[in-house]
Amino acid sequence: MTAITHPTIEAALAEIDAEREILATEREAFRSLIRRVSEVTVEAPQTTAVGTAVTATTPIQAASSSLPEIRTAYRETVMAVPHYESEYGESLGENLTVEVGASLAEQILEGDALTRPVYDAFLGAVRQAMDERRRVNQYVERERDSLQGFDASLTEIESAVVEAGAELTSASGTRSLSRIDGRLATLQSRCEDLASDRQQRVHDRPETTFDRIDGLGVFEYLYADLETATPALSAIASCLGTIRDHRRRCLR
Repeated sequence: MTAITHPTIEAALAEIDAEREILATEREAFRSLIRRVSEVTVEAPQTTAVGTAVTATTPIQAASSSLPEIRTAYRETVMAVPHYESEYGESLGENLTVEVGASLAEQILEGDALTRPVYDAFLGAVRQAMDERRRVNQYVERERDSLQGFDASLTEIESAVVEAGAELTSASGTRSLSRIDGRLATLQSRCEDLASDRQQRVHDRPETTFDRIDGLGVFEYLYADLETATPALSAIASCLGTIRDHRRRCLR
């Protein structure tokens, strides 16, 4: 029996598995960063007594060690993931800007002291970065499940197409050819329905706020390194081409 394979879908599933690993690694890196940051000292504002009142003032001491600790922790967690250079290759400032925003990144990089507002904003941004990866991973897993479902359905159709093609080789007479063509017509309809379902999924893809996509569609983001951003549709189109070729043979 001829083995049915779909190289474009297999390549897409491999990309999805790689992306899931990247997302999981980055989420863990941000968790490690939070643990490291929890040990960093937050600077208390200095106070000046005025009569009976106490007024908070901006720290005027020399730069503390807290912000350098934050930067070191970031380098040793988020920027230390194995895929960092190949996927991003960004400087500390560039990466911080993407993950926590330009204003906060500047305070982390150039500030004199780690104040409570900066600390809280930084932790909030880190948690948001983790959540973005969680949400994208949910979409990636749904896409994996969808691809696997289409792969199974297409394999079933193609197995029947192979059988019909084998019968065509020895078929003779109008009745036999008409019977085979009828089976192929049914398979063609199923394949076209499968294509419509997949096309609907492509059009209905959910919006995402994951900054790393940077304006790309999710399919373009996932399948940027593949020959096609629609691997399932490419496989279905190939099957439809085979069916049409067989049906033309039925008309001989």
